[in-house]
Amino acid sequence: MTQTTVHSYFQQILRDWVENGRFPDTTVEACAPSLAMKLGMAQDKFTFDNFIHSSQTPDWCLRPLDYGNTLKGTLYLYLPTHWSDFQKVDNATQVTDGNAIRQTIYLLDKAEWQKNLPDFFRQGDVSGFVYYLISAPDFHQWICCVEEPTKVWLFAFYTAEDKILITKADANDQSSLELQLTSLINSNPWYGFVRTN
Repeated sequence: MTQTTVHSYFQQILRDWVENGRFPDTTVEACAPSLAMKLGMAQDKFTFDNFIHSSQTPDWCLRPLDYGNTLKGTLYLYLPTHWSDFQKVDNATQVTDGNAIRQTIYLLDKAEWQKNLPDFFRQGDVSGFVYYLISAPDFHQWICCVEEPTKVWLFAFYTAEDKILITKADANDQSSLELQLTSLINSNPWYGFVRTN
C-alpha cells in the first residue's frame, strides 16, 4: 500500500465510525513501505502485533493516571519504567523521562473531539495505523503514525462511551519509534471501565 492509500483508508474507516457509528469487528491495520523501513522491516513482513507484550515484561509497567472526580475510576498506561513522572499542564498531562517529554495525553469529551477531527486530518498523511476493537459498541483503540522528514508523530485514540483519551508522541529513530508503538499498543486505559456480560 502506498502512503496515499494508507491515509485514505484510515480516513475512511475513522470517519465512518465517527459519523455513522460503524466500526470494524476485527483488527485492521495498514502500513506504507516508508514506515516499515523506518522500523527495519519489509512492508509485507510488518504487523503492529509485533509490538504486543503478551506477558509481564521487564522494564515495563502499568502506570495509574487519575483524573479525580472527572472520571469514576483510574486509567492505566503501559510505559517504560524509566518514564517515571506525570506532569499536569493546562489541559494535558505529560509523561516525562527526566526533563524529556515522551508523551502528551488529553482527556476530552468525545463530541468535542469529533468536531475537531477535520483539523487532525490536516496534520499530515497517515503512513501506518492499527485499529483494535476492545469492547463493542463503545471501547475502541486507534493508533496512527504521521511521517515527517526527521520524525514520526504518533497518535493514539482510546475511546469510551462519551470520553476519549488521546496520546500524542514523537519518535526520531527506530528505537524510539519501537518504544512508542509498544507503549501505545499495550496501553488499554479504559480496561477497568469495560463491563463484562
